[in-house]
Amino acid sequence: MSQSKDFFSSKPKQISKAIVKISNQIFGETNDLEVASIGDEEMVEDISENLKKFSFKKFRTFDKPINDFFNEKKKKIIEEEKFLEAYKKADIFLIGFKKGDKVFSKDLIIKLLNLRRQKPIFLIEGALPGNIDPSVSKLSNLFLFDLNDLEQFFSFFNRSKITEKQGFLLEEIEKNQNLNSFFKKLNLNLTQKQIFFDNLNTFL
Repeated sequence: MSQSKDFFSSKPKQISKAIVKISNQIFGETNDLEVASIGDEEMVEDISENLKKFSFKKFRTFDKPINDFFNEKKKKIIEEEKFLEAYKKADIFLIGFKKGDKVFSKDLIIKLLNLRRQKPIFLIEGALPGNIDPSVSKLSNLFLFDLNDLEQFFSFFNRSKITEKQGFLLEEIEKNQNLNSFFKKLNLNLTQKQIFFDNLNTFL
């Protein structure tokens, strides 16, 4: 795998970790949660594959084009009653079609919440301009995030971890005179030292 491919593949991984962390805050343990991935957007498919590495109970995947899911003339999901019955147990919805029709309306989410007896739904907008009516965010027990929200959450959540790790690294360098002298000659800052160690650990 090329270096550029590794770089771009990190985004779905980070977003997946953010989804797991937020799911824990909303629902508790993820072992009993069901995930629905709906859409043919590549990023949605990549995130879905990364989510499968975590301990969710069940996955439902619909990766066909929007025309197989949504009737544009009627502005309604095809066979909506069957959809509601099939997906009423899904706790997390990752939505993203290449085409931007609002397939998840406020009315649809209300129906899902009623079937779930108001058990929360974690709804993720995985495409631009998006397939979820933004007004659903005003509903109770509905948590709506887009990919930018999740990226920011991941960065915020890991900032304290990075700071703690850098503090530990600084202590270790200061304890070792040879190592300390080596880094002074290279004139690396603390972040660069951390990257050096991470790459060295990967190599070893």
